[in-house]
Amino acid sequence: MALTLGTMIRFASASRRRAAAATRIAAAPLKAPIAAPLVAALLMLGPADAGYAQDSPPDSVPGAVPAAPPEGALPDAVPPDEEVRPAGIAYEVEITGVEDEGLRGTLRDASTLVELKDDHPPSLIGLERRADSDRDRLQTALRSAGYYDAKLDIRIDDPAAGTLPAGGQAPPVKVTVAVTPGPLYHIKSVTVRGAANATGASTLPKEVATDDLGLVAGAPAIAQKVLDAESELVGRLSKRGYAFAKVPDREVVVDHSDRTMDVTYSVDPGPLTRYGATRVEGLEKVDEDLVRGRLAWKEGQVYDPGATDRARQDIAALQVFDTVRVRMADEPGPDGVTPVIVSVSERKRRFIGGGVTYSTQDGVGANAYWGHRNLFGGAEQLRVGVDVGRVAGSSGGTSSKGNDLPDLRFSVNFRKPDFLAVKQSLVVNFAVVNDQPPAYSRVASELTVKLERPLTDQLTVSYGVAGERGRVRTEDTTYQTSFIGVPLGAAWNGTDNLLNPTSGQRASLQVTPWFPVGGDTKSPFTSILLNGSTYYDLGKDGRYVAAGRIGLGSILGTSLSDIPPDHRFYAGGGGSVRGYGFQKAGPRDRYDDPVGGRSLFEVGAELRIKVTESIGVVPFVDAGTVYDKAYPDFSEPLRVGAGLGLRYYTDFGPLRVDVGVPLNPASGDSRWQLYLSLGQAF
Repeated sequence: MALTLGTMIRFASASRRRAAAATRIAAAPLKAPIAAPLVAALLMLGPADAGYAQDSPPDSVPGAVPAAPPEGALPDAVPPDEEVRPAGIAYEVEITGVEDEGLRGTLRDASTLVELKDDHPPSLIGLERRADSDRDRLQTALRSAGYYDAKLDIRIDDPAAGTLPAGGQAPPVKVTVAVTPGPLYHIKSVTVRGAANATGASTLPKEVATDDLGLVAGAPAIAQKVLDAESELVGRLSKRGYAFAKVPDREVVVDHSDRTMDVTYSVDPGPLTRYGATRVEGLEKVDEDLVRGRLAWKEGQVYDPGATDRARQDIAALQVFDTVRVRMADEPGPDGVTPVIVSVSERKRRFIGGGVTYSTQDGVGANAYWGHRNLFGGAEQLRVGVDVGRVAGSSGGTSSKGNDLPDLRFSVNFRKPDFLAVKQSLVVNFAVVNDQPPAYSRVASELTVKLERPLTDQLTVSYGVAGERGRVRTEDTTYQTSFIGVPLGAAWNGTDNLLNPTSGQRASLQVTPWFPVGGDTKSPFTSILLNGSTYYDLGKDGRYVAAGRIGLGSILGTSLSDIPPDHRFYAGGGGSVRGYGFQKAGPRDRYDDPVGGRSLFEVGAELRIKVTESIGVVPFVDAGTVYDKAYPDFSEPLRVGAGLGLRYYTDFGPLRVDVGVPLNPASGDSRWQLYLSLGQAF
C-alpha cells in the first residue's frame, strides 16, 4: 500500500498524530551539526515571513515549535485496531530531488526518520507519525539553508501490504522523502543601526566598522550566516571596550515576490567598560598576590577581551588550579567601571607517580616520583624522583668499565614561578647518577640553577650556571671531571599540542660553554645543539599528519680526546635513529663500543595515520651519525633505520610502541629494536 503525507492526507486520529509528533521532537534532540541552523531559523522567522511553503499542515504556525503532547502520550503509540509486528517495522529512507550534497546532509541530520532508523516503530501508524513529525523539521532545515519555497512529499510503501510472509520476516518498508527545493533566496540588504539615546542620536560608536560582516547583498540567505554576522558585530564592539554590547533586536524580512531577505540589526553597545576592582574567589593555600600579579591590566584601563583571556591562561599556567575563570561582573558599574571576578579551584597539592620503560637495547627501566605543587604558597613546585634503568635485558657496559649495579638517578627539581619578575621562573635541578650506557660508565653529581622567561607565547629563553663533578670510564681511560658551565637556551614552540602535535613547528637551541675547574680536562669547550621539527596535517582533520625533524650538534674549542665521553655527541635510540641501539648509530672503537663525536647530524620523517580515534600506525625512517670533526663533514656513512609504530591515544598523550630495523647496520648490530614510551618520537 502507499500512503502519502501531504496537504490533503488525514489519518483517523490527526490530533493524536500531532501530539505524538511533538513528543518525538522533544525526545530526540537535533544532532549538533544542524541544531544551530534550525534554531537560527526558528529565531529569525516569524510573523514578518508570510510566505512559508504552501503544503504546510493547515493548522501549523510558521516558525513555531509544535505544541507539547498531552501528559502520558507516547510517540509511537498503537491504536487498538492496528496490526503490530513483533520485531517492529524495519524501513529504509531515501531522500530524492536534492543534488547538492551539503543540503542533502543537512536534511539527513535533521530527519527523525534517519536518526531513529534502527529504532523500529511497532506499526505502520507509528512510522506514519514519525514521518509526519519530520515535515516541520525538514521544512525548517530547508528554510535555514535559504530555500523558502521548498515542497515536501513523504511516501511510505510497504511491500508486505499489511500481510507478513509465511515463515519469514517482512521486507523493509521504503520511505521516500521527495524534496523540491525551489529557488535559493538571497540577501537583499543588510542594515546596522544603533539604539537612539535621549537626544535621538545613534549610540553606535563611529569607530566600529559595520561592513565586511560575512553577510553581503547577493549572498545566499543562510540562517547561520545571519547569526554569525550578529556575533561578529558584538565581537567588534567588545574589542573596542564595550563588554556589554548586545543586539536586542534582529529584524529579518523575507520577500517572496523577488525571493530576497532583508536583515536589520539594532545594536546596543552599552557603556564603554573599564576594569574596576578585582575579586579573587576560591583560594585556599595559594597566595592571592601571586594571582593578582598575573592580571594583564590595571584598574581603570579600558576593557580588552584579549587581556582578560591572557590573564586566565597565565593564571592557569601556574599549574596549581583545576579551573580558572576570569569575567566581568554581570552588570556594568557607574560610568562603565565594572568589577572583575576571578574564580579558581585549587588542585591537590601533593602527587605521586611512576612509570615503566622498555627497549631491546637497554632492557627494563622504571621510575617513581613524589611532588608538591604549592610548597610555600607561591605555586612553588618540588619533585623528588628515582629512575632505575637496565634492570634486565641490558647490553650495557662490560665489567672492565662498568659495575654490577643498574643505572640509577636520584633527582630533586624545584621551580619558583614569578621569581623577581612576572612569568620568570627560578629552576633548580640536582642529581646524583650512576649510569652505564654502551659508550662509558659514569658516577657523577650535577647541579643546575637557571632562570626561564617566556618572551612571547611561543618563545622562551633560559640562562644560568651549572656544575658537575664525577668519574667517567671507558675500556682504555678513566676521566676525573669537574666543570662549571653556563647553559644558554632558547625554545620556540608553534605547534598545536605538546605531546601530539598535528601542525606547526618547533625549534630549540642550547649553547653551553664548559670550563674545567680541576680534573683531567684542561681546555674549555663549548657545546652547541640545534633541533627543529615540523608537522603538517594532510587531511586537515588530524588523521594524516606528516612530521619531520633535523638535529645538528657541534663542540668547539678542543680535540675529541680532551672531551670526556659523557659530553660527546652520540646517535641511535628511540629519540634519535630508531632501528639502532642507544648510542650505536656511529663509529666504534676496537672494543666495538661507541666513541662519540664532536659533531652530530640527524634527520627523521614519519607519517602518523589514525586508524580510529584511539589507534594509529606510524611508518618512519631515520638517519644520522656523529663525526670527530667540529662540524659534520659526512666522512662517516649515515646510519639509516626504518620501521613501523603503533600509537594508542589517551587524554594525556599517545602511548608509543615503535619497532625499528637498521637498513645498513654495522657488524654486531641487532636486527631490530623495540621502543616503548609516552608521547610521539619528536
